[in-house]
Amino acid sequence: MNPADVTADGEINSVLERNIRTSFDDNSPLAEVGLHSLSVLRIAGEVITDPDREIDPSGLAAVRTVGDLRQWLQELRAPEENAR
Repeated sequence: MNPADVTADGEINSVLERNIRTSFDDNSPLAEVGLHSLSVLRIAGEVITDPDREIDPSGLAAVRTVGDLRQWLQELRAPEENAR
């Protein structure tokens, strides 16, 4: 794993821990940890620093668990990380 991936993973974990106020793992359903579509978009806004970056709603529709959310956020960050 390259250092940029480690940094991105750490940032994503930090954002998730700040926004999920209960114990969770990657299999935890979003509803069970208190996340809904607006909170997921707010989390995405914290992770994605490019204000011109668009979020594909079809990708968001497939996010059901914390693990799905983590993967989706990593995919959203990937183009941004590659641009650095």
